[in-house]
Amino acid sequence: MKHLTASTARKNFDAVLGDVTRFREPVAIVSDDNDAAVIISMDEWNSIQETLYLCSIPGMVESIKAAASEPLEYGVPAEEVDFGV
Repeated sequence: MKHLTASTARKNFDAVLGDVTRFREPVAIVSDDNDAAVIISMDEWNSIQETLYLCSIPGMVESIKAAASEPLEYGVPAEEVDFGV
């Protein structure tokens, strides 16, 4: 993760924001008195929120881990799945 001083981030904010959104790479900003914050893209924020939501559902994490450990041959080919569209 890139670290910037607050003054550098302020001077180059448009470029910092562009890099954060384009490359989905968070940037830490630290002030002179060591206050710190992290800038992340909206896509990353939404992804974090979705992960937190899924982890809050009882049994969901265990279900995902169990499914991930199943051999691929146990799955159903995508062309056989009815997505209801």
